[in-house]
Amino acid sequence: MNITDLAATRFTTKAYDASRSLTDEQITAVISLLQNSPSSLNVQGWHFHIISTQAGREKIAPAIYELNSNKVAEAPLAIVFSSMNRVTDQHLDALVAQENADGRYRDDASRQKNDAGRRGYINNYASSPEFQYSWLERQLYIALGFLLLGAPALGLHATPIEGFDTQKMDRILGLEEQGLHSVVMATVGYNSDSDFNAQLPKSRFPLTKTVTHL
Repeated sequence: MNITDLAATRFTTKAYDASRSLTDEQITAVISLLQNSPSSLNVQGWHFHIISTQAGREKIAPAIYELNSNKVAEAPLAIVFSSMNRVTDQHLDALVAQENADGRYRDDASRQKNDAGRRGYINNYASSPEFQYSWLERQLYIALGFLLLGAPALGLHATPIEGFDTQKMDRILGLEEQGLHSVVMATVGYNSDSDFNAQLPKSRFPLTKTVTHL
């Protein structure tokens, strides 16, 4: 199935088959989708908590609103997407070191130019704490989009979840001490026969309403 067919046929899972687990290979593939998601300036200002055990599900359960409690309880995989509170010099140092190790630069001059350009953008256009906080959060939704489209390519189903207490989740996972805060979640697995959404036709506005060609 090509990517446009996947986009047209995927759906948000409303109920999971708790009897079907994921293999280690499937979990690794899902994590790879997150790792390879793009971010502005390649800043990668995120962290993903992968919950694949019963103990993990029970740990985060107090932060989940009742509306989504069944999804988190029944899905074999839940993911908490957390954002950095701000971009630190230490993070940028680690980022350019990783890019250098991965062969992103032809020479020291190109490394220095790229590093200076990225820091210049952040210092000139994204320097305020409020802007950075919001900017970094928006990057998470790129990774979420990768997951939502990538999951059906792996033969899996997924659900985006904002219905949880972020402050409570932050306390449970100790995110404040790590300079992070939770933003959104997703569950991944196999939908159950009781998933009503799987049988409904997709509904979208016509392109005449949502697309303008210039």
